[in-house]
Amino acid sequence: MTDARFPGLLEREVESTAIQDAVKAASQGHSGLLLVEGPAGIGKTRLLRVARAAADELGLNVARAVGSELERDFAFGVVRQLFEPLLARTEHSEQDALWEGPASQAQEIFTTTTGLTAGDFAVLHGLYWLTANTSHNRPLVVVVDDLQWCDIPSLRYLVYLLPRIEDLSLLIVIALRTGETPTDALLLQQITANPVVQVLRPRPLSALATALLLDRALPGRVEQDFAAACHEAAGGNPLLLCELARTIVADGLETSTASATRVADLGPRAVDQLVAARLARLPQECIALARAVAVLGGHTDLTLAAALGGHDLTTALEAAAGLERAGILHVRYHDGLLTLSFVHPLIRTAVYGSENLADRATAHLRAARLLADAGATPERIAAHLLRVTPTGDGDTVAMLRAAAAQASRRGSPQAAVTYLERALHEPPSDTELSATLLEAGQIAEAVDNDAAVRYLRQALALTADPLSRAEIARLLGQLFLLLGQFEKAAAVWSEALAELPPGQEDLARRLHAGLINLGVLAPGLAHLRAKASQLRDLPFHDSLGGRELVGLIACWEACRGEPMAIGHAHAALSDDILITQAPGGSALPGAYFALVPADDAAVIQSIETAIAQAYRRGAVRDLVPALAYRALARLRRGDLAAAEADARECETAIDSSAMAVARPFLGPFLAHILLEQGRTAEAEAALTWMGLPDPLPPNGPLFFYLEAQARLLRTQGHLRHALHTALAAGDRFAALDGSNPAICGWRTEAAQCLHILDRADEARALAAEELTFARRWGAPWALGRALRVNGLVAAKDDGLEFLREAVKVLENSSARLEHAKALAHLGAALRRAGHRRDASPHLRQALDLATRCGASPLAEFARDELKAAGGRPRRPELTGPGSLTFSESRIAELAAGGATNRQIAQDLYVTVKTVEVHLSAVYRKLGITSRAQLPAALRSPRPANAPSRSVGAR
Repeated sequence: MTDARFPGLLEREVESTAIQDAVKAASQGHSGLLLVEGPAGIGKTRLLRVARAAADELGLNVARAVGSELERDFAFGVVRQLFEPLLARTEHSEQDALWEGPASQAQEIFTTTTGLTAGDFAVLHGLYWLTANTSHNRPLVVVVDDLQWCDIPSLRYLVYLLPRIEDLSLLIVIALRTGETPTDALLLQQITANPVVQVLRPRPLSALATALLLDRALPGRVEQDFAAACHEAAGGNPLLLCELARTIVADGLETSTASATRVADLGPRAVDQLVAARLARLPQECIALARAVAVLGGHTDLTLAAALGGHDLTTALEAAAGLERAGILHVRYHDGLLTLSFVHPLIRTAVYGSENLADRATAHLRAARLLADAGATPERIAAHLLRVTPTGDGDTVAMLRAAAAQASRRGSPQAAVTYLERALHEPPSDTELSATLLEAGQIAEAVDNDAAVRYLRQALALTADPLSRAEIARLLGQLFLLLGQFEKAAAVWSEALAELPPGQEDLARRLHAGLINLGVLAPGLAHLRAKASQLRDLPFHDSLGGRELVGLIACWEACRGEPMAIGHAHAALSDDILITQAPGGSALPGAYFALVPADDAAVIQSIETAIAQAYRRGAVRDLVPALAYRALARLRRGDLAAAEADARECETAIDSSAMAVARPFLGPFLAHILLEQGRTAEAEAALTWMGLPDPLPPNGPLFFYLEAQARLLRTQGHLRHALHTALAAGDRFAALDGSNPAICGWRTEAAQCLHILDRADEARALAAEELTFARRWGAPWALGRALRVNGLVAAKDDGLEFLREAVKVLENSSARLEHAKALAHLGAALRRAGHRRDASPHLRQALDLATRCGASPLAEFARDELKAAGGRPRRPELTGPGSLTFSESRIAELAAGGATNRQIAQDLYVTVKTVEVHLSAVYRKLGITSRAQLPAALRSPRPANAPSRSVGAR
């Protein structure tokens, strides 16, 4: 019935045991997530105390927090509750270890100083490493009550943490009240539906447990019928039973069978009614203090509550003692202060609701002023101002704008927008209105593009200065572009250009760059593409705008297959100015759009720099395009595992943000990666994930989708549908003046379908046309692919020559996977021509390359052809430096240079466990047993002669 160590718990043995087992497992280095779920008053908070007590008993680190209705808009409120006490009790000399590495990115949350603005992603990554550092030497138990009221940034921290929890010595125990509207239902679902979660649902107390509880709570003997009446009235809810017991005592009701019928009259009364009735019997000083604490929320300083309640300290202390005796408040010392808190959130709700709306608003305004006088942070003050009736007060506007600035610096745009929306309702004065709208529009871009457009349009209408109007218009046009409203973007940018005073070369180029980008995306804006032809004759302007313009011109030229795009793209990337000053714009991915299909050797380094910068800044908008293009570059190089890792991380970032505009790029890239691995169903899911309507919209780079869909259909054997889709991709690409097969190889896709359908002449005509364009562009991947497909569809003798040329073009290129395809098809063609001896070396090399790339279908094809040629497939090279994947090689080089696993994980933005898994594979492939052997093994053409083993050393 009860646990001896926790005598207050009735019928909670199963839940208590599960919690204690999880804490014990955490003490041994195992991670986990426990969710205690149920209605208000069912005993969730008591069970969380079991977790804390068990953790304290085992000497674990414990961090605790409680979600609050009042503070659900307070950015990182729950995170601060968790970590501020931990940081406070950590010796100053040891705090540096907690902030080591990327953890420092989260310091802004816990300070009141102004620093560099950190994007939300950087802050979340910093919090992950703060958690990792905190649990590094001693396991950590994180306990969060009332998760349904947790602020959004703290919820996002938990969501970010869960996929990485396996790497930490961490147990998370959370309580969730059912039947409430949560702060963010989607984020909450991502936590509660996580595969690692273990759900505990305490049941209502039985009649026997109810009788035991009443025996403890009520004086005298409780007769059976009376206990049964109480059980029915409370429905087995422990909190309601306790409140019912207190009301019985306060009313002087006898606990006999004769009084059982009177209990039924109390039963329908909810907790708030029972508390209100009990509160009404207390002195007025108690009522005033209880309401002050209800307004202030959390652990309230007695001094502040006394001031808000209108009492001196002596009177307030006496009132607090009376409220504690009545079972309404706890009076405790917290961080050296005498603090007041409610015994249960339902009690706080009851007291808060006992005051009318007008009086509550007045109390929140007084609370805000008291906190301001006490030097509280703007966000703490703003939590109260959100509940104050707008009156046009300038001080309120100023404080809300300050809170928004603080929230934005701390990586919480959601909270910042909430504060600015409230400021706009005040409203600001005429002189402040435009600036406030601009702030709201700029910050809302990270949260709600539609809202951002609304704010920026209002700001533009209120702004007279041409330069300011042009800058607002530039931001507004970018939002229209992200929303797919290309005509509106073109109109706002064109109008801004027309109004721009002479001499504004940088801003003019930025606006022109945006218009060219629209021309590349929208078939109906051909006049903007024509303008690109004129603008590329302008001299290069050494500015941000100059780089943006030349970057988008390079994108346009690449679509057309003009080799000069490569030089323009390099000019755009010069000095990394686009990366540092405009990482979220279109010019940077525009330059990558040109260079990745050109097999450019330098583009990977630029993308790596952009990714590192995006992680430091923490902006998802910066990270997504860089990850997507690195995935494509790795696909073209044949590093399928690393390409998929980038694509999956990019997919997660898109799903957690408002970056739907990136889906038309990433979905097809991921589909191609999966098709190369033979994972057809997953490739189909990747295209479905894009969420495209039927029929397809007219705008956007949907030729990527159609080309990938055509390939998928051909793989599935739906040849006529595949052909139709490939031709549709060509129509889409041609409508944007596109002809470059390195960007959209629709002709070779259609040619392969036609070839299988025995429409040989049509297949050869399309393949030949593709080859002409590929020779003009000149990049090995596209040229090798075009040559290979020409070899497949050509007449018998001509086919061998095309395939030999494909192998030659690709053999010294970075396009390993396409080289493997050319080798395999050359070998197969030689075998069919009767040259079996000549075929075998090509097929063996193809098999080895395909295996190293992870291209299972190609490896199987090469193996079957090799057997048919009479060759014996040797085991592909799975050892030595040449067998390492891109990711394994990079981690091995860092480890050989002396970096620890934690340092590598921090540098590469992965978990320590990921590093350990990769190093295990490296040790096995190189045949070594220690880090000291890595430098020599990486230089050796053959594996070292030593037994292999798995590694997990830090």
